[in-house]
Amino acid sequence: MRRYFITGLFVLLPLVVTLYLLITGFLIIDGILGNIIATLVGRPVPGAGAGLTLLMILGTGMIATNVIGRRLIGLGERIFLRIPIVRNIYLGVKQLLDAFSNSTTKDSFKQVVMIQYPKNGVYSLAFVTSKSKGEIQSKISARCVTVFIPTTPNPTSGFFLVIPKEDCIYLRMSVEEAFKLIISGGVLVPVYELEKNI
Repeated sequence: MRRYFITGLFVLLPLVVTLYLLITGFLIIDGILGNIIATLVGRPVPGAGAGLTLLMILGTGMIATNVIGRRLIGLGERIFLRIPIVRNIYLGVKQLLDAFSNSTTKDSFKQVVMIQYPKNGVYSLAFVTSKSKGEIQSKISARCVTVFIPTTPNPTSGFFLVIPKEDCIYLRMSVEEAFKLIISGGVLVPVYELEKNI
C-alpha cells in the first residue's frame, strides 16, 4: 500500500501542480480586466478579461516596434522616471527584465559551469551571467566572469559571485538539465554517451 501510494503521488503531483498553476495564472490574468468587462456588460464573462489582456499585450508590442511607438514609450518612461517612488520600482523591474531578456544579454544563463564553492574541493553548479566589465573588472587583474549559484530546491534564490574565468569548469549540460539536477538535489543527473562508454 505504501509503495502504491508513493507511486501514485509521484504520478499525480506534477499534473496537479501544473493544472493549479495554469488555472491560477488564468484567473489572475482574467481578473485584470474581467471586472471592467463585467461592469460594462452587466455580468461576468469568463475568459473575456484574459483575452482582452492578451490583445492589449500584443497591441502594445505592435506599437513598440515602430518609430512613433518607441518615441511614445520613451516619453512615458521619462515621465515615470521623474516620479520619486515610481522611478525606483520602474527601474528595478525594467533592469530585472532586461537582465533575463535574450535581446539584451544573449550570453546570460546560457552556459553551465562548475566552480569550487563554498571552499576548495567542494564543487557547485553555477550559471554564467556575463563577462565581468566596468569598475569590477578594472580592479582585478585576472579576466573574470559573473556567475549565479542557485540554491536547492528553490533555484530562484542563490549567490552572485565574480570569479576568474580560468576557475570555471565549463560543462556540456544544458541550462534545463542543470536546473533539473539542482531542483532534484542531484537525483536527476544527465547521462551522456561519453559516460555510457566508460
